[in-house]
Amino acid sequence: MTVMQPVGDSVDACDMLDRRVAAFIGGALDEDVAWWFGMANMVASDPIGQALYLAHVADEVSRFRQIKDWAYRVAVEFVGSKGGKQRQRSMVESYRVDWGHAAARDGAAIALFGHEGVPGIVARAEQYKCGKQAYQRVRDAVQTRTTDLIGDYRVALRWAKGEIHHGDHVDRWEQVTGRKWRDAE
Repeated sequence: MTVMQPVGDSVDACDMLDRRVAAFIGGALDEDVAWWFGMANMVASDPIGQALYLAHVADEVSRFRQIKDWAYRVAVEFVGSKGGKQRQRSMVESYRVDWGHAAARDGAAIALFGHEGVPGIVARAEQYKCGKQAYQRVRDAVQTRTTDLIGDYRVALRWAKGEIHHGDHVDRWEQVTGRKWRDAE
C-alpha cells in the first residue's frame, strides 16, 4: 500500500496532529488524543503502525524491540516471498541473517528518523561482505513498508479525529464493534 502525501491544508493538519500527539506522549493531558488512539487502533491496517508512528513523531521507542522484530520479518518476507510473486531470491541470492537484520534495522531507522547516523550501502556491503544491490533492496523494502505504515496510522488518526472519511476504516470499525457506523454517528 502506498499512502499519498498530503497536500495544501492537509500538510498543516498532519503537522498539527503530529505535534499534538508528540505532546501527549510527552505527558500533556489530552483526552481527545487518547480517544483518537483508541479509535485508530481499531481501524489501522497493522498493529505495529502505532509503534512506528509514535517512534517517528515523538521519538517514543519503548516498543523498539517489537519494531526490530517486525522489520526482521519484513526483510525475510521480502526475500522469500511466495504466492503469486516470483521468488525474490534471485535478487538477493547472498541473503544471510546478519546483513539481513542490519538492512532491516537501517531501513526502519531511515524511515523513522532519517539518514543521519545510518551507514551507507557501500559501507554496509563491505562490513557484511555482501552485494550492494542485495543489501539496498532489502533495506529499501523495509523502509518503504515502514513509511507506508506510518502514513496509514496517521490517516487512521485523522479519521478518528473526524478530519477525513475513509471507507476502509468504517468497514474495519464495523467489523470490530459489530455495529453499523451510520447508527453510531
